[in-house]
Amino acid sequence: MTHFDDDTMTLTPKKSERSAMKKSQNSERWHRWLPRVAATVGAVTMVAACGEGDDTPRRDTTSSASYRLMPAQGCEDVRDDVVDSLTEQVLQNRYSQHWWGDVDFDAGEPEPGAPEAGDDSAGGDRGESPSEFTETNVQEEGVDEPDIVKTDGDYIYTVADGSLQILKSWPPEDTDRVGRFDFPEQAYPHSLFLKGDRVAVFSYVWQHNDYYYDEVGSEDGVEPGEDREPSEPGEYVEPFYGTRLTILDVSDRTNPVIEKQVDIEGNYTNGRMIDDKVYVVSNGGMRNINIWQYMYNDEIPGLPERDYETTLEELEVMRDEARPLVKAFLTEQLADEDVQSWFPRQRILDHDGAVLLEEPLYECNEIYMTDNANQLGVLSISSFDLDTKTSIDSTGLLANGWQVYASQDNLYVAMSSRWWWWWGGNGRQNESHIHKFALHSDGQPEYRASGKVDGWLLNQFSFSEYEGHLRVATTDNRWDWDQETGEQTDAGGNHVIVVKEENGELVETGSVRNLAPTERIYSSRMMGDRGYIVTFRETDPLYTLDLSDPNDPKVLGELKITGFSSYLHPLSDDYLLAIGRDGDENGVMSGVHLQVFDVSDMTDPKLKHHHVISTGGWSSDSEAMWNHHAFTYQARLGVLSVPMNIWDGGEQFTGLMLFEIDAEEEAEDAGITEIGRVSHGDLVADSHCVRYDMEPGCQQEDYWGWYSQMRRSIIMSSENGEEFVYSLSDVGMKVNNVYNTDEELASVLLRERF
Repeated sequence: MTHFDDDTMTLTPKKSERSAMKKSQNSERWHRWLPRVAATVGAVTMVAACGEGDDTPRRDTTSSASYRLMPAQGCEDVRDDVVDSLTEQVLQNRYSQHWWGDVDFDAGEPEPGAPEAGDDSAGGDRGESPSEFTETNVQEEGVDEPDIVKTDGDYIYTVADGSLQILKSWPPEDTDRVGRFDFPEQAYPHSLFLKGDRVAVFSYVWQHNDYYYDEVGSEDGVEPGEDREPSEPGEYVEPFYGTRLTILDVSDRTNPVIEKQVDIEGNYTNGRMIDDKVYVVSNGGMRNINIWQYMYNDEIPGLPERDYETTLEELEVMRDEARPLVKAFLTEQLADEDVQSWFPRQRILDHDGAVLLEEPLYECNEIYMTDNANQLGVLSISSFDLDTKTSIDSTGLLANGWQVYASQDNLYVAMSSRWWWWWGGNGRQNESHIHKFALHSDGQPEYRASGKVDGWLLNQFSFSEYEGHLRVATTDNRWDWDQETGEQTDAGGNHVIVVKEENGELVETGSVRNLAPTERIYSSRMMGDRGYIVTFRETDPLYTLDLSDPNDPKVLGELKITGFSSYLHPLSDDYLLAIGRDGDENGVMSGVHLQVFDVSDMTDPKLKHHHVISTGGWSSDSEAMWNHHAFTYQARLGVLSVPMNIWDGGEQFTGLMLFEIDAEEEAEDAGITEIGRVSHGDLVADSHCVRYDMEPGCQQEDYWGWYSQMRRSIIMSSENGEEFVYSLSDVGMKVNNVYNTDEELASVLLRERF
């Protein structure tokens, strides 16, 4: 780990030799950079099926124990594991009927998008601070999730226009920007955490992946022959892709100040914050291993030849024959490589972004390996305390994981086989690997167990931990070919599987299997001893489950309706609020809809209220359908606010829509009522005017409304009973009265050159 001095950016590396990283002197480093790209695209191929025909040890792909991770004893352990994984990848690419190296972008959660005061007509004292305000909509109480906006009531903090922007938010009519911190061009901020007077901002970092040469005699005064950091004249600088973590002190909201900056190499996956502790999950490929140069390398002697007529059985035999040859070749090729140069790097930066120290994110003995690695990649879990300038601890796994779920006690990282599937060998795998880490307030996450479950995961709501057990909802889309007819047949379904930790493994204790075999899960929510699953193909069955006995979960009820729900939000023990898409009995989709389900009798769930927001089909949508952070529900008021885009014949609208939800309303479908809309079209028009140095109001709002993308909303309450909605788009923020959205109290342009 790297330690920060309490008062300065002085660093103490954990080993002196780690700070002396190798510098590249020629173009070979560029060719060796390719695996970082290849690993995230083509290197997620699953290990080959076990066969017979040689004495080379192979991975056990049938035992659940093979998914347990073990700490590497040293760099040679890691080297051997990499050789084994790469061997299986080469075999699968050479000897399979078809192969897709790309990822299924439906599998994960979508990444965050790029991102004058009105008259005070109300009377009474609103108070020095809001009496109540909504926060980020999260899955588990006490477990915060990173988002594009956070608030403490008095101020709103958001990442917009390549910067952290701070707005004074109370009183509402005085809402305005008071502070701004701009990030450098190569860092794109996308989400943040807030804790007291500190903000942690996550940014994507891209640095050029081509050659460049520093000029001498330039404005910085570098003379011919002199060194220039970070490179020397004419020296190639290795590219860097990863996540920048910037901790800012915002005690002076008008002047945010950097406390520390760290770059973590790899693709940002997700993060969580519990109390003061922040956890960051990232994925990446093995650096400096060019996978593609081995996939079809003609220098490997004696490999069997295949053609397009080769059968599955013949390919299996060829894999077995080729395995010892490929392994011997790779062992020789990688024998002299520096193993730690394969690991992701971390870079410690000063306040100005200059690199103070670059080193591997962890050492060989901080890596966990599995006997059943399914891809040549590295999963990194980093943690730090937001309230103190302590070290950033990281643990590495020779695996990947793109779904993140956390309770207050444990963090789970999982990956579905849809990211590495192929045809050939023992067929397409429909399974998900799960790794469990215990969370401690005084240290880094502790690896506890691993396991696999049948089926693919949808999102973080596919998980729920309760009383020491993890419940997992999956879709098993396996299919087989009927050997006689040649037709495709369904062999899977949808499952809810319960697992618990036993001796380093996640072991199944009970399950409900084969729900709606021809459909897939569109949403799930498991809370306490209850569970709810929505599947869809032509109609939308809502299943209610009793999860009180982890050894014997049961389906209690089923409700079949048209359309589907993509997000389920609990209103109480008796009611669920859902957003999704309306449809007919034939599965033909129309507009976005809201639904209230009565689940007071779990054996007989009912649709109590249904409200179609638009009938515009697939041309109407809401970010809240797939991103729960865009779904804001104020429980005391029973008010829901969601972004909406509507293209419905003559009706066209882009902005925020507010609804009053009364689940107890007896009149059918009368429990969901639209109460207001907010558009940011005028802010986009003003941004256009600023861009071309014209006066505000130079453009018509109606024309530019389509160019705004509403993202989030916050509802704040005053002491005298007034309610205000703060709407955030990719161009600005507005403050309106919840029950009279025509009353605009403030408008702030955050992106001045849209």
